[in-house]
Amino acid sequence: MTEEARAESGYAWRMAKRKSSKAQRRPRGEIDRNYFFGDVLIKTGVAVAVAVGMIALYTPFSLRDAVDDGMYDYVSVMGLFVSIGLFAFLYGRHLRKEATHWEFD
Repeated sequence: MTEEARAESGYAWRMAKRKSSKAQRRPRGEIDRNYFFGDVLIKTGVAVAVAVGMIALYTPFSLRDAVDDGMYDYVSVMGLFVSIGLFAFLYGRHLRKEATHWEFD
């Protein structure tokens, strides 16, 4: 491509407008909020896991016995609490990671 063709196509102008990549710092309030709620959600997820574990240890039957006896309501409630705890824990980790890492744009 010749110099004249580049000038006509706007190639030089596009090259001059390119920005350098540098870290973008988010506002302090957003960082604090993400860190706080991330910490709360991680602790909530762990607390739910401990509660489900204690309930599972206290009940005198296994999961297989519950399914064989047709206790699908027990299994569904336990599954619901496990999914809530897992979601809270993983989303809390995501928020904490966002609060403690720099983003490069």
